[in-house]
Amino acid sequence: MFRIITVISVLALLLVLSYHRFRNSHDSGHKTSDGFLLGAYFPWLGSRTIALFRIPWIKRSEELYDRWFTQRYKSRERWIFVCLGLSFCYLILSGILFAVLGLKLFGLILLVHVILGGLFAVCLCLAVVLRARYYVWDTENFRGKNGALNLKTKAGIRKLWQIILFWVFVASGFVLIITALSQMLPSFSLRTQLVLFEVHRYAALESLLAAIAFFYFSFIDDSL
Repeated sequence: MFRIITVISVLALLLVLSYHRFRNSHDSGHKTSDGFLLGAYFPWLGSRTIALFRIPWIKRSEELYDRWFTQRYKSRERWIFVCLGLSFCYLILSGILFAVLGLKLFGLILLVHVILGGLFAVCLCLAVVLRARYYVWDTENFRGKNGALNLKTKAGIRKLWQIILFWVFVASGFVLIITALSQMLPSFSLRTQLVLFEVHRYAALESLLAAIAFFYFSFIDDSL
């Protein structure tokens, strides 16, 4: 069941975000009085998918690193978020991906999973301390030119989504930490351990979905 829910939820989120991108793209050229034709979306999606294989990934990765880390964080803080991102990627690959493929964690892979889980916990706490103030509700961030509260602008909606997704990721991350630590204690019965394991897996899925959506709304252009 977890395997099916994971595949469906990730694919559904990617389709929703790609359709959002399509609707707001100036070059889609399919805006009508009735909105956007769904039939035009699939050719656009196909062309964008093919274009992904033509991207120079090394250069693109350098650009993303510069935009995501260098421009956002001070040099002494940068490695906290680098370690957070790398540890999270490994935890997802070795956790959710292995579960979807029907593989089990064991040996060195499991050992690294546990070690990087501790690194993720430390980095997440530090990230909350450093960045939480940027993701709090402040009506000044959503006021229009006339001073009235306005959540209808694209920038305002994007900021609102960033706030929501940041705290969803943080909350699910803390659930991951708590359930992982709880499973290491001999205080719980086997039935409770199995429940904690399921909660841990679904919290990982929730954090993955929140991370994907947060990444999208952080990089979407103001003009879109």
